[in-house]
Amino acid sequence: MNSFLTLSYNSLFSKLQSVLGTGILYHSVTGLMVFLLGLVIGWIVKFLLNTIGRKLIAKTESDLDDKILEIIVARVMAIAAITSMYFGLQELSNGLNVSNATVLQFLEYANGALFLLMAFVLTAVAIRITDTLVSHALHSIARRGSTNFDQALAPLINRVANILIALVAVIIALDHFGQNISTLLVSLGVGSLAIALAAQETLSNMIAGFVIMIDRPFRVGDRVKIPTGEEGDIYEIGVRSTKILDFDNNLLIVPNNELIKTKIVNYSYPEAHIRVIVDVDAAYGSDVSEVKRLLLKLAHAHPDVLKNPAPEAFLISLEESGLQFRLVCRVASYTVQFTTAETLRVQVYKAFAQAHIGFPFPQRVVSMKKENSSNEFPGSEKRKSLSRKNR
Repeated sequence: MNSFLTLSYNSLFSKLQSVLGTGILYHSVTGLMVFLLGLVIGWIVKFLLNTIGRKLIAKTESDLDDKILEIIVARVMAIAAITSMYFGLQELSNGLNVSNATVLQFLEYANGALFLLMAFVLTAVAIRITDTLVSHALHSIARRGSTNFDQALAPLINRVANILIALVAVIIALDHFGQNISTLLVSLGVGSLAIALAAQETLSNMIAGFVIMIDRPFRVGDRVKIPTGEEGDIYEIGVRSTKILDFDNNLLIVPNNELIKTKIVNYSYPEAHIRVIVDVDAAYGSDVSEVKRLLLKLAHAHPDVLKNPAPEAFLISLEESGLQFRLVCRVASYTVQFTTAETLRVQVYKAFAQAHIGFPFPQRVVSMKKENSSNEFPGSEKRKSLSRKNR
């Protein structure tokens, strides 16, 4: 197949040379044919992408390939036109001699402009594809973590990636025109190092935020406890910090770098079920079995108490004033933990009153010792009388 195409190509241009000669007319016609051939190839590629390409990517579940295909299809003809025009002008310049110095200079400038235009188009395509890939990746991570982390981080990553792609395009263009880029590369390296040192803490928090999204120690809505003792619900996971809404409706803003280095208690992960503990004291002489039966009955009757695991009641301590019982049960979420415990305490108080089970109160045994009527030590009167006799 390749030998056939090569033979046909050589035969076609041999016939053109025999008819038009090898002068400027031949190269002009050849350049025009190269331009038209490039347009035809571009149209064929676009047609194949719109037909066969779309059918192939329709079989995939992700929409990422659809977005990338749209970006490429929209710019296929522009790339084909610029490329074919560039090589067409190259073919035309081959037919000019030194006497046409002005025309050659113009064609050289035109080729340079076409190269810059092609670099601009390819850079735009690379930027669009990079933005799509970054947004898709961050959105997938944020969706698994139920956060809006992608909305905060995606613009920053896209901006940095766009700057890097633009710098690469500028370096390639300068190198194409024979410019020395070593000084530029050294300046960029020094500048990047200075920026990295100045923004060390910010970059550390950003990397920590990304680690939190990957590791997912907590998600938005989880109730956590940080080492300082504060508790609250995760309100937002940002690029630099994580916001925690405490019980007073205040926002605690904690840098991400601190969160990944400390111990955090997550009450909502891996399950939202949480334990409810109700401690109750009963007076000495109370029937232990009856007290435990009442506690379990109240727990089973409460609508928010889970049946599995089943509630349990224990006699945990013999206090100086009474018997201490503990009711342990579980609820579906920390949001009803406090209200469930409070309701059970009220019900226990009423049930004890109806069952005539007393609550203990502090008791003290006081021993009274009779003191001597005299303020003096015992035997002091006897010693005084003896001393009088001796006188």
